[in-house]
Formats: sequence, structure tokens, C-alpha cells
Amino acid sequence: MKVTGSALPQLRKCQWWARPEVIAPPQPPPSDAMLVGTAVHVAIEATLVNKPVPVLDDDAADLVREWQQWWKTSPLASEKWQAEVAYAYDTAKDSARFIGASIGRGYETSATEIPGTIDALLLEDDHAVIIDWKTGSSFGHGPADAQDNQQLRLYALMVARAHRLDTIQTHIVRITDQGVRQTSATLDALDLDAVAEEVAHLVKSIPYSPPRPGGHCTRCRAVALCPTTQSAMDVVAPPEPVELKIATPEHAALLLIRLRQVQAACETMEAALKLYAANRNEDGIPLPSGKRWVRQSVDRESINLNGDANAMGIAAISMAGAESALEAKVTTSKAAIERVFKSQGLKGKELRDKVEGLMSELRAAGATRTTTVDAYREV
Repeated sequence: MKVTGSALPQLRKCQWWARPEVIAPPQPPPSDAMLVGTAVHVAIEATLVNKPVPVLDDDAADLVREWQQWWKTSPLASEKWQAEVAYAYDTAKDSARFIGASIGRGYETSATEIPGTIDALLLEDDHAVIIDWKTGSSFGHGPADAQDNQQLRLYALMVARAHRLDTIQTHIVRITDQGVRQTSATLDALDLDAVAEEVAHLVKSIPYSPPRPGGHCTRCRAVALCPTTQSAMDVVAPPEPVELKIATPEHAALLLIRLRQVQAACETMEAALKLYAANRNEDGIPLPSGKRWVRQSVDRESINLNGDANAMGIAAISMAGAESALEAKVTTSKAAIERVFKSQGLKGKELRDKVEGLMSELRAAGATRTTTVDAYREV
């Protein structure tokens, strides 16, 4: 079965992508945000099992510091946790089994099993507690709160069936550079039975399910293959020029969904092209113009007002007259500083010189960080 625990919210919206004959493109390389999230998970896992925390880059280190401050005062910290543990739920038998420590999220399961990895698990004689760490700008699939998060509810079902428990407490802990927020819920036997019934119904509908387009298409790896994507493309960019009229709010909403579907398909294609170009190294993708579309490493500079550089960086920004660019937790960006200078009437060369002068001071104060990222350009 293609379905994993993390894909259950997507399955609730549409089952077509999980049909056996639908072969999605390869998973694209992880984004910068995904890499940061993985690093944070690894650091938290190491903390929970009393292993050395690996060296982290600045973005991940900032998030881990926020988590550590929160964890020190959390009642959860006094318990003995297991980290990154995998289970498999058998939809045909309404049973589950413990797989063990997850290795790269790779699973060996039967055709009727849904696997999943739990970030942190506490097992007691009469109940269990599950934690899911979130580090993205949103909670991803489904609502943010633990009460309604379908992925976490399935994980609760897995643990309950594997260990014959009737009460599972769940927590979603969202970690941001602005602090940590936690939501919690408790599932009893009736709640767990309801999850099992819904999952069984969804899985049974997979072989016969038609595509169900909607906002969830933006998260679907098979969106470029979906038969409804072509019709969406015809709506957004018809083969023959027509006058585009938006008649009603309902029509506008439909067009917006179609647009998001086409954009998602384009992003899938772009990811495949990037992977192809990267594998060809400096040859990249030759273009009719004689240029090549290649992957290049570029440095991305950001302002870092945490740590030893805090006071000097803030002083430099204030002396330059851009103190209003500072946010609540003493953070800012080059774009925010530019907006402040523009509001003061600076433009053109004067604006560029002012921004670059301040950035030079921040670099000298150690209040910037530089990360190397992949960019794709015509050369």
C-alpha cells in the first residue's frame, strides 16, 4: 500500500493518487525548510535518548534553543521517552504491530498495512502519550490542533491496537523562532474505534476512487498525472484565446482551486527538471538559445541578532535609523530594513548605498549569517 501515516490527511481528501496503477514522480530533493526540520528532529531525538546533540546550522540551532527552553519547564520532560519509533496498522485486521526504531522512514509492510513513525512515545501500563514535533510555517496536512489532526489520531490507533490500550494522549508541539505552542487531546476507546472505521472505509475506496480536485492538490505528488489537471489547465490557460470573465464568487473560488492545481503540477515538473539538470552537472539542460539551465551554488545572507552579536547588531541598526525594522523578538531582515529606508524617502543609488553600508556594519559585528543554497539559472 502506498499510504503512510503522514499521508492519511491527503487520503481523506482524495484516494485516486493511492490507486496501484498511479505512479507518482520521484520525491524531489528536500527543501531548505525540510532540511531544517529534519535537523531539529534529530537534535530532539538525541536529547530524549541521552545522546550527544549534533552540531546544527544557525536556523536549526535557533529552533532547538526555543525547544530546549520550553522543554525545561514542561511536565513532559520528567518522563522516559522513546524517540522515532515505527508502527504498522493493518486495515484488514484492525490490528497493529511495533516495527522498531525507524531507519530513514523505510518500512517493510504487507499490502494491507499503513506504516508510520512517531516522533516521541511514552508507554505506560494503562495508557500512552504521543508527541509530534512541528517546525514548518504551518502544520502541514489538516488542522493544527491535536484534537483534529488525522495523522496523530492514526498514530494513536496504532499504539492502542499494538499494546491493547484504550486511552491515548496526543500532543502537537509547534516549534518556531518566536516560541513553542502545544495543543493536546485524549482519545478513548470510542474515539479509536471511529478512527479505525474511517481508515478502513478510505482504504476500501482506493481502487475505484475518481480524482477529487481541490486545495489538497497542491500537496499531491501525482498532481501532474491527474486527469483533472489537464482540464484545470484548459480553464486557466485555454488553447484558444478567450476573454476570461469571473462571474460570481463561486466561479472565482473554482478558478482559484484550478489555478492552484496547475501551479502544483508545474512545481512537480520543475522539481523533476531540477533533478535532471543537477545530475548533468555543468552540462545542465541545453536551451534553443544556446544557453544552459544549470544548478549553481549561491550564498544567501540573512541578519542574525541572536547570541554575542545581539547588542552590536541592534546598535548598528538603530544608529542607521532603521530601529522600526526590529520585530518583537529582536529579529529583522534586509527586506524590512529596505522598507524602512524607502519610507524615509530614500531610493535608487542612495537607497542601495544606505542598505549596503548598514549590512557592512552588521557583517563586521558578526550579526549576519550566510548559507549556501542551490539555484538554477540560465548561463
